[in-house]
Amino acid sequence: MMVTPELSSTEVEQILKEVTAQPRKRYLVAIHGTAKAETTVGEFDVIPVRSELELRERMPVLQRGVGDTPKIAFLVPWSTQIPADIAGRFAKSGRVLPAGSEVRLRALFHAKELDERVTATALARYLLRQSKKPEFDSRHSRLTLETLWSSWLGARWGLPDGELALDALLGWAARDNRGTEFVESMAEPEAVGVRDELLDLVEKRLGAAGVLVWRSWEKSEGKKLLQYALLFEPLRLREEAVARTWQKSELKHAFGVTDGDEALAVAGELGRVSQHALRLYEQAVSEKDAQVLLRSADERVTDDEIRSLLEQSTRLPSAWKLRLSRLGSELQAGASEPTAERVAAAVGALRALESHVSFRDPEQTQTVRRADMAVRLLAWLGARPDQKLDIGPAPHAAVEVLAGWYADEGGFVDRARRLARGESDSALGRGAHAVVHAADQARVELDRRFANALAAWHQAGRPATAVLPIEQAVKRVAVRFLDEHPERRLLVLLMDGMAWAQATEILQALGTWSSVWGPLAWQQHPKHRIGRGIHVPMLAALPTLTEVSRAAFFAGKPPKPGSQGATSEDVARWSNNTDIAPFVQTQSSNELLLRADGHAADGHASNEALARVEDKSRRLVAMVINAIDSSLKGDPQHYAEWRADSIKSLPALLDKARDVGRAVLLVADHGHVPADCFSSSAGAMEKPGGARWRAWSSPSAPINDGEVGFAGSAIAAPKGAHGVVLLADDTQRYGGGAHAGEHGGATLAEVVAPCVLIGAAELEDQLRDPALRATRPYEPEWWHPSQVVVEARVRTSTPVPPPVAATAKKPKPRPQNEAQLAMTGILPPEEAAPAPVAPAAGPSVAAGPDMQSAFALCEMLKARAPSRAQREKVVRAVEFLRERAGVASAQAFAKEMSEFDYRIDGLISGLQEVLNVEGYAVLRFERNTHQVHLDMEKLEQQFEVKL
Repeated sequence: MMVTPELSSTEVEQILKEVTAQPRKRYLVAIHGTAKAETTVGEFDVIPVRSELELRERMPVLQRGVGDTPKIAFLVPWSTQIPADIAGRFAKSGRVLPAGSEVRLRALFHAKELDERVTATALARYLLRQSKKPEFDSRHSRLTLETLWSSWLGARWGLPDGELALDALLGWAARDNRGTEFVESMAEPEAVGVRDELLDLVEKRLGAAGVLVWRSWEKSEGKKLLQYALLFEPLRLREEAVARTWQKSELKHAFGVTDGDEALAVAGELGRVSQHALRLYEQAVSEKDAQVLLRSADERVTDDEIRSLLEQSTRLPSAWKLRLSRLGSELQAGASEPTAERVAAAVGALRALESHVSFRDPEQTQTVRRADMAVRLLAWLGARPDQKLDIGPAPHAAVEVLAGWYADEGGFVDRARRLARGESDSALGRGAHAVVHAADQARVELDRRFANALAAWHQAGRPATAVLPIEQAVKRVAVRFLDEHPERRLLVLLMDGMAWAQATEILQALGTWSSVWGPLAWQQHPKHRIGRGIHVPMLAALPTLTEVSRAAFFAGKPPKPGSQGATSEDVARWSNNTDIAPFVQTQSSNELLLRADGHAADGHASNEALARVEDKSRRLVAMVINAIDSSLKGDPQHYAEWRADSIKSLPALLDKARDVGRAVLLVADHGHVPADCFSSSAGAMEKPGGARWRAWSSPSAPINDGEVGFAGSAIAAPKGAHGVVLLADDTQRYGGGAHAGEHGGATLAEVVAPCVLIGAAELEDQLRDPALRATRPYEPEWWHPSQVVVEARVRTSTPVPPPVAATAKKPKPRPQNEAQLAMTGILPPEEAAPAPVAPAAGPSVAAGPDMQSAFALCEMLKARAPSRAQREKVVRAVEFLRERAGVASAQAFAKEMSEFDYRIDGLISGLQEVLNVEGYAVLRFERNTHQVHLDMEKLEQQFEVKL
């Protein structure tokens, strides 16, 4: 007996389209089928009837002289012919139109054509038998076996896009819980054969792994299988027998895969797609659910040997812990023997952290930062540029050389020490602790050497050729800067208590602002440079207290014994400073804004302060910011991050300064040491005295280990005292109850205070003054150990042939000690360029490019780069890339050229104008990989030179 099919509106519409394809006289149509109710499809009324009698009753009234014009589709329960007496009123001569499988399937899937194999499938029969059919939204020009299954799996079971790919199937199986429902539906009589067809299709497409995924989903074990897949991922390429045995055993006991070879193949396939499957799973669940799944996967491994093999996983929590442990081991080994190989191993372990998802987890920020700083600190221990400095025989020579080193690099060392410090219970903690301990010991030696030389420097009359006593800072920096050009304006921002560790943070942060700020080239010009380094080595007054050293800065005079006055007197000191008289409007006491006047109650800059900075008629404005000094009085348990916007008043002040073309002298009255290493000194805190200094009553009074005595006309000793005794390292304090930071002592961090002239990137163009070019903040090479290690490997594996000797006259050789200093970037170039601004700071920059090389002297380069300054820049770029086999990261290239990262496009475009002769790509920049390439063969051809 033929079953009358229940037709959907879509199926009826598909049949009517064929009927109405050609114009007809009659639009009464009979279709074999039924429906639950009358409806309208297009212009047709669709009326299901149960018998011939009901059909006759529902026929439209035939009017004399008028043919049948209504458009009606009757759904009838027979499949042959309309009764003869009324057949003439129907289209197709009263033939009942069949609702065949092909037509219905095309209608169901909105397809124009049908693959002949589709109708023979159990799935097609199953779909046509269902009273409630799925709604398939997608439209296909041709319904194939593939689209049949994918459409059904997507519409009925929620498989994304119905995609029969192993990763998509695994991710879906882990989050969908309708497997038992599928099994029940397939047990119905009309579904016979559907599941078998599906499993056969899955096996052909995806192999045994796909079948296992499907069957696991049916048992609601998809999540469990994904967990195992994540474990198989790092194990699948392991050759250890234990890894292979474990995978076979787990698949056998957990999922019933008994064949060992098949189990290994399945594990390999599941591991291969596990990462993408997990990402698909994460898109559909909460972050918490995803974390629970990963933790559950880890818990399935109880064997320590297997757990140790999971390190290569980028998602498992255990892999993150293993990577941290490996880094800790490398750090511990490097701390005792900081060779280049040890540093490279630690760098590799640190880079391994970056590929794990936990690296970007906010909860791991502190751990990642500590790991990063520990590796940087190890790189410093391996490099120890301070040990390569040639310190002369004079008792005070170490002051000049070490102060210069500290201003350039010491702040980075101390910043890394602070951030790498922490617990030592974990493997990473023990490794970081070992590195920090080694660095602490090195810094104690440097501090004590400096403190003893500082006493000798005072005894020698405080010679100021290579260092800058703080009382001379205004005259030798601020006044000289303003005096050279009448359009220059300056804001002096004295950051009370700012050490170089904080200054490095702030300068780096300013280089990343949308309105970039950086050190001005003015301070690096040979006639303005103070000392042999990148930054000015400014020395605070002793003892290194605000009342002493800040007074010396604003007064422009060294302190006198017994002169520890109140800081409120700084306004008068500044007003009476004769050096600034030509640059202030009046000698009123309001030219310097202290905390009360320069800041609002909430800590932001006051309206008065902003108005003064914005006032173009004021060439010199001065303010004190106490944010850092105030933080030192807090609890040592808190670590403050000194980004530029951490100081509430700073962004608004800099914005106003930028708007009016005003440079900024970022200066501190003294630095400080953190309380990290403090223990109470043998000497008790005395009055007068403080946590880091005490009065020296007489020359015969004892001085303990770790102390240095200072006496003289420039020492602000208490009244009646012979001098002061200062602590010489950062391991001690007088008394208990340390604050977060202390000052008053004679360490490098307390005495060598920042003094940096900075400006906005727009400043040079605003005043058309090349001396006001903002440069990239200097960072020592060891601060980026991964870059150094990679470049060292490139240079070692791909040696660059030496340049052809030039016949030009050789420069006069320097003394041995100066040559060594030049190699470390402490001395300026042999010959100063005639350009008004010297190249920006950096060790390789300070040494200068080889302007006697064959390339530097070739006629083509001279023709394409007429100015010496331009040629020097091109030669520097070429030398840098040649040393690295012709390729470097954009970041490394910008750093070498002392250029901000955001200016890399302009920098390379300018170099290409010189190097890319006649369109040949001698120099190119690949933006997708952020790499700069130099084609050395084309360079030799175009410039007719042999490198």
